[in-house]
Amino acid sequence: MQIRLASIEDGVDNLGFRKVSAFIKSIHPDTKVGYIPTGNRQGLARVLAQKQGGDLSEEDIHITSEFLAQGDIVGLSAMTQYSSTVYKVIKHTRRLNPRTYIVWGGIHPIVHPEDAIKHADAACTGEGEFAFKAFLELFKGGKDYSASPGFWFREGSSIIKNTNLPLMQQKEMDELPSPTYQDGELIYHYGKGFSPISSNDFLKFGSLCYSTVWSIGCPFKCTYCSNTKFIDNDDAYRKLRHSSPNVIIKEIKRAVSKHPYISTIYFFDDSVLALPLKVLEEFAKLYKAEVKIPFALGGVIPNYCHEDKVALLVDAGLNRLGMGIQSGSQDILDFYKRPTKLHHIRKAARIFNNYRKYMIPPSYDVILENPVETVEDVRATLDLLYELPRPFTLNVFALRAIPNTQLARDIEARGVAIPPIDKCYTVGFHPTLGNILVFALVIWKIPKWLFSILRNKSYPAHHKQSRYPVSFRAIYIAYLVKRGFGHLRFMDFSITGGRATYFLWKFGIIGFWQRFILKRYHLPKNNPEALESA
Repeated sequence: MQIRLASIEDGVDNLGFRKVSAFIKSIHPDTKVGYIPTGNRQGLARVLAQKQGGDLSEEDIHITSEFLAQGDIVGLSAMTQYSSTVYKVIKHTRRLNPRTYIVWGGIHPIVHPEDAIKHADAACTGEGEFAFKAFLELFKGGKDYSASPGFWFREGSSIIKNTNLPLMQQKEMDELPSPTYQDGELIYHYGKGFSPISSNDFLKFGSLCYSTVWSIGCPFKCTYCSNTKFIDNDDAYRKLRHSSPNVIIKEIKRAVSKHPYISTIYFFDDSVLALPLKVLEEFAKLYKAEVKIPFALGGVIPNYCHEDKVALLVDAGLNRLGMGIQSGSQDILDFYKRPTKLHHIRKAARIFNNYRKYMIPPSYDVILENPVETVEDVRATLDLLYELPRPFTLNVFALRAIPNTQLARDIEARGVAIPPIDKCYTVGFHPTLGNILVFALVIWKIPKWLFSILRNKSYPAHHKQSRYPVSFRAIYIAYLVKRGFGHLRFMDFSITGGRATYFLWKFGIIGFWQRFILKRYHLPKNNPEALESA
């Protein structure tokens, strides 16, 4: 019996899929793993043009479905924004092989199982590793698998809804195999078909960066986030769980041994800084001794940002982090049910600024184009950005509601509408004065008198107002250049794909720069919490 697994997303960094596919291969070796990158990947030209990507063509759907239809079991993984593509793939796969049993896993079936089960035979509604193992044993043995925990099953017009297994604990996480990483996976090339994944594919989609997740869980339940559904399913998801530090170090070293050009490690965790100090100390000691590559944190929560933890990680190699601000309006933060106060944001930003010599400017997540924002809310966000210590950059998103979440219900209850999640939320902003100012404040701290004038002429995107498309594009390009320069100064190419960056590593330029040019922070031996003097 053959299993065929496919990730339908942007590139090859579907981290949950990589973990689950490694586990399934360990229990059923006759498993083929493939990546099907969608047309929604944001190339530089598309970002500059502020247009969203396309989708897989009919030809691509047919070729990918031919590959999947050869499996007795097909496992698909996709987020909600790619669900419309998954619908087509499932429909075409069934047409080619009606006997193929189709399982849909990943975030979308957890967040919106009612939708996923309309298309697949089974939808995985929780952590998939042990749930799939129990299902597979029954399926292979020809036994009734409809009571397998962690799944919804469709049998004719009936839906069987089973409860999830308890969440994995550290011992179980420690025993999982390392995520698949050039372990025989295939990748789809448009119009051509599947071929073995290569270093060129990883360079194309991830440049010199290795992405991973160490800890799982989030103490917050913000309405815009898919974590709300995870917590609804099991409140224990609020508690952070993680593998032992030596396990994540082993995973990273394995990746680097395969791709020695890796020059940055990126942690997509929701909140590494919320981990206990002792855990971070053990991690930092191992990382500094055995990895010695700059790393970045993608999910910093302001409430858990403390000087001692930041100093510890900068000493170990932290060179970049991202923190969720979302809004400068406390009313909007309350609307999102995000238990962060503005003083937490300001305090965290001051801490990061203490290490500005040693890190790429921090990136702060901001959500624009919320239809419930008032004039005061928009201007409060501008005020916060204006007063934050520099330098910094922004990850800017247009608000999208994940179906079946509290935010979707709250937006509907207010009688307003926003574009669906399958519309790209990092391009296509309205060229309003308020949006222009958001990007402009990354580039330059406008004189106070001028800022006051422009601020008082800024309104929510949904208000009727003048539009400035030429000015917006000019400021947006300048914002990208400024952000790119911040990375270039540190020879960090974790956000820029392409083989050209490989030659900078190959000729030793990146290594030389990191070793001899960049300043390194070292924890004071007598007082670990103190800052190194300038």
